[in-house]
Amino acid sequence: MKISGIPLWGWMAAAALYVGVAAAAVEFAWDRSIDALVEIGAHRLDLYAASLGSELGRYEMMPSIVARQESVRALLSAMPHPPAGLLQTVNTYLDAVNREAGSVAVDVIDQHGLVVAASNWNRPESFVGTNVSYRPYFQDALAHGSGRFFGIGTNTGMPGLYFASAVREDGGPIGATAVKVSVDALESAWRVPGVAAMVIDSNGVIVISTVPAWKFTSLRPITAQQQRQIQASRQYAGRSVEALPHRRLGDWDTSAWFARFPDWGRPGHERRYLAMSRTAPQAGDSIMILLDVSSARRQQQIALAFVTGGFLIIGLYCLYAIQRRRAIAEKLRAQDALRRANDRLEITVRERTAALTQANERMREEIVERTRTEQLLRDSQQEVVHAGKLAVLGQMAAGLTHELNQPLVAIKTLCDNARTFFERNQPAPAIGNLERISRLVDSMAILTSELKTFARKPEFERVAVSLNEAVAHAVLIYEARIRDEQVQLDVLIPAGTTICAEPSQLQQVIVNLLGNALDAVADQDKRVIAIEASRTERPSRVRFTVSDSGAGIAPEVLAHLFEPFVTTKPRGRGLGLGLAITSRLVDGFGARISAANRPNGGAQFTIEFSVATEQEAANGR
Repeated sequence: MKISGIPLWGWMAAAALYVGVAAAAVEFAWDRSIDALVEIGAHRLDLYAASLGSELGRYEMMPSIVARQESVRALLSAMPHPPAGLLQTVNTYLDAVNREAGSVAVDVIDQHGLVVAASNWNRPESFVGTNVSYRPYFQDALAHGSGRFFGIGTNTGMPGLYFASAVREDGGPIGATAVKVSVDALESAWRVPGVAAMVIDSNGVIVISTVPAWKFTSLRPITAQQQRQIQASRQYAGRSVEALPHRRLGDWDTSAWFARFPDWGRPGHERRYLAMSRTAPQAGDSIMILLDVSSARRQQQIALAFVTGGFLIIGLYCLYAIQRRRAIAEKLRAQDALRRANDRLEITVRERTAALTQANERMREEIVERTRTEQLLRDSQQEVVHAGKLAVLGQMAAGLTHELNQPLVAIKTLCDNARTFFERNQPAPAIGNLERISRLVDSMAILTSELKTFARKPEFERVAVSLNEAVAHAVLIYEARIRDEQVQLDVLIPAGTTICAEPSQLQQVIVNLLGNALDAVADQDKRVIAIEASRTERPSRVRFTVSDSGAGIAPEVLAHLFEPFVTTKPRGRGLGLGLAITSRLVDGFGARISAANRPNGGAQFTIEFSVATEQEAANGR
């Protein structure tokens, strides 16, 4: 049986070789990593032991130095009724010594264990008046001349290391001096990622630890006698000493072993560590460190990945060689098939070439026909636009007749008056009438010229157009209707607003929108139309709006508003082509038109025009 061209026994041999090499590589990586951790741990134990010894050495001689101070000896000799000035002198001296040494407190204790003077005598946590006769450091100082003890302060609750020295007079002790030192700085200096360091006292209790949760827990069971001694000395301020859950897994060598402790990074979980310890400078104590072995696990993973990658590369190369041999054989077979197919292809190509030639000729004819049809469509569209203009002109005919009849009647009256004035030999009033006639003729000429411009067939060149002027032309066409129907027209267009459009088509767009707005407000009590323009968020676009106070647009009509023959006007008042023509004109400008109902009533038409470029502005001029 073969898989990918390789016999089954070959795959089994490769798998067995891989397992053996991978196991050896993983074991080698583990041994090297643990040996490196042991070396690091031994170095750290040396550093921690040296720093602990240095810390102890700094303060070990302080009590004996304070005990030799004459004022201290005089104070203890004068007990229990010392002079007030002497007590103040000793307190001040102890405060100065404490500040200079950086310790927590310095005390003077009489032979009955009562603190009679202290460096913190003037603070709320003062030790003055506290009886420490139960503390081992005081008892050892009176019995042996000096004492050392680690415990929690009964007044402050702060753990610390106590050093004591006896004060002697005539060969016998009359009291003792004591110094309390904080170990917080030592713990902070020992904190290193991936390493837990601790000092374990003679009771098996952790008294210094870089893991705060482990402090004052025990690494071995506390006997009943030890519990009584601890409670008698109040070493841990009455705290109950709990056992720290851990177990020893096995030795690595004579100086290190594996153990499982709580994971200080993840409460509630356990982790495997490499543990190492040695005797501390203080008799009966020991220093222990726990080294995280996750780095060794990572080295095992890297070794496994390296071996796996190597085998994969070798395996891929073997597969590549097999596949290459297959490919060469396939290539030779394919060349033979290609020759046969090539002969058939040449015949097919000749046949298809003839068919494509005929299809190409038909396509050329279709392109010519489509071009001709598109030209006819554009011509028809322009005719429809022009017809739309003429339709608007027809709707305005009644208003224009009224607008022209009034100045014509006035001209006739002024002419008759002028003739009468001339007959009466009064030239001045006659000349005034002629000037008024001239002004009336000018206004009629302006109106008719605007109508002629609006009715002219449009050209197709887009240039820069002043939006202000286009709106003014449209307003002039509907001026009579706006006045007669008492419509409030608000035009808010910044001066100099120039857009890209075809002038006459733009006029028709605005005339159509303004005419629709006038129709919308014709039956309303409040007739307001607003024409506004402003720049959009994009500096190259101008937003132009025409809004009215009409009844708005029905939702079913709004979706099809710009389609031909869709209208909101009553039958006989419109064909529904105005907005369809307007939409096509706006598209020709490269702009977009939309319609919506305003929240406070009425409809609003919005067109986004392109701002005219410098070249288009030059063409417009």
